[in-house]
Amino acid sequence: MPDFYASLATTATNLLTSRGQTVSFSRDNVTSFNPVTGEETKGTAVTYSGQGAVFGYASTEIDGTDIQRDDKRMILEAVSTAPVIGDTATIDSVEHRVVDVDQVSPAGTVVIYKLQLRV
Repeated sequence: MPDFYASLATTATNLLTSRGQTVSFSRDNVTSFNPVTGEETKGTAVTYSGQGAVFGYASTEIDGTDIQRDDKRMILEAVSTAPVIGDTATIDSVEHRVVDVDQVSPAGTVVIYKLQLRV
């Protein structure tokens, strides 16, 4: 069955490449934390990119708390660096913060990521 899901991931990547856009991501790399001062020491940022398709939310989905008016949803290919909450996605020169990540991975094979983004 893993071969089926790997093939499905390849199909998703092909569709997102032909119909989506390249999205760049970055993540601050915290190397240490001082609990006395509350300061973080940051190392080199982690950067990665992938093919994604961006959509808005339907007005019936927007509740003003979990999903806000300007939030976007993204379908992202199975990139080698898994996105996490707090990453920054740059779409059309606008930075969005990843506020939710849903990994679609039947049988342990990542097919796509579903992200919620906020400006």
